[in-house]
Amino acid sequence: MTTNIDNFADIDTVKLAIQKFQEIGWPSFNETDNIDEFVEKITKQITDELGKFPNYLMPLKPKNFPFGIFRVREMTEGTNFDLYAEHSYPPVAFTKLGRCNFPKHPVFYASNNPITALSEVVRNEEFKGKKFCISSWEIIKSNDTFIFENFLQTSLHPKNHFAVLAKALVNRVNKPFDLKLPEEQTQGIVEFLKYIDSQFISDENYSFSASLAHRRIYGKHNFCTDILMYPSVQTLMQGVNLAINPNFVDNHMRVKRFYVIEIQSFDRQSGKFTITFHKYGEIKKNVIFWKKIHPEDKLYQKYVKLDFKSFISDDFKFDFIK
Repeated sequence: MTTNIDNFADIDTVKLAIQKFQEIGWPSFNETDNIDEFVEKITKQITDELGKFPNYLMPLKPKNFPFGIFRVREMTEGTNFDLYAEHSYPPVAFTKLGRCNFPKHPVFYASNNPITALSEVVRNEEFKGKKFCISSWEIIKSNDTFIFENFLQTSLHPKNHFAVLAKALVNRVNKPFDLKLPEEQTQGIVEFLKYIDSQFISDENYSFSASLAHRRIYGKHNFCTDILMYPSVQTLMQGVNLAINPNFVDNHMRVKRFYVIEIQSFDRQSGKFTITFHKYGEIKKNVIFWKKIHPEDKLYQKYVKLDFKSFISDDFKFDFIK
């Protein structure tokens, strides 16, 4: 990020620009549009009013990323769930416009825990009689550095533990400037980030949010974002989602295990699920072995306690149904 102080607007200028953005609105993407030109159009609309576009990036090593990575797919006939690819990001030809991507430009959507991932797939649709496969992933341990970025400067739920990341970003806004950025401009950057991140979440047709994510994940430079974190709308901001660069997934991630579950009940307000586990998948020498659930399987119990630890109490007991 450039550190030229003159390139960043003060708080009053930012507020006036936000008012103008709200009056004008943002362009809507059409599948006939050139993606790079569309993204540049939105970027220019912002920078014409505010100067440079600040992005606060966190270079991390795998050992410094302790969060879980979970994906969910509905179990459908004709799909070969023995292939890792069926649990990963979609093929280019089947990729549609999403919150963090444009058509034919896939990203690996995931969540930090299995329940948030399940919420994102179920949404408001009927879930009775359907089975879902939860996959647990990890970043392969190495000394390589990857780029992490978050869009959390918005109204998070009090239960969202990632609010600490949002606060940490605000506290280091002035750091790239060696603490020489005037207070008015520091406040301006914070106000700008809050507005952009809130728009990222409230964008119902995904044109604006996809542009913000695309310019970071598919950027043509050496500081592209590998993992982008943003609040989960489906959990009412209680959880977070991840949009991950497909090349990063292919080179630096692997799937660990799977669970086939069925939802019995779901309270969207509290985020509580009642689920039945039908089987789980363990990987041995690149083969997924699907195992039925039974009371003597201590490995299954270990995995559930590890992957669902945020949602089970210390006195939790397994209930097996014959």
